Amino acid sequence: MNIQQVIDTVAAKAGLEPAAAERAAGTILSIIQQEIDPTVAQSLFAKIPGATELAAANAVNASSGGSLSSIATTIFGNKAGVLAAGFTQLEASGLTMEQIRAATASILAYVRTSAGGDIAKEITDALPGLVKS
Repeated sequence: MNIQQVIDTVAAKAGLEPAAAERAAGTILSIIQQEIDPTVAQSLFAKIPGATELAAANAVNASSGGSLSSIATTIFGNKAGVLAAGFTQLEASGLTMEQIRAATASILAYVRTSAGGDIAKEITDALPGLVKS
């Protein structure tokens, strides 16, 4: 599966227009890329052609998430800050929490089937807030 197929799945499962699904997938992938072990992230992204470019085009910066991100970074560290900034970025693009949950679930389902349960577990262990959004 390539990144366009992932985007199409996110669009269908989350009820999003293609451009919104692309932003959502890219933002979620950016969060994952920044917050899991770099070796695991590299392995995952190698299995999804185009994922690296999409994550870069929708890069999440912990310092751009506003006050929630700043508070989360101060209290919980950078991971929480990137996660909060990612959610802020998704909500600012007009997505509802239900759409964010559906987009995240779609991507994690793809990871489980194509990249393996170990990588999916790494993501859920490193970012439980992403899964329980």
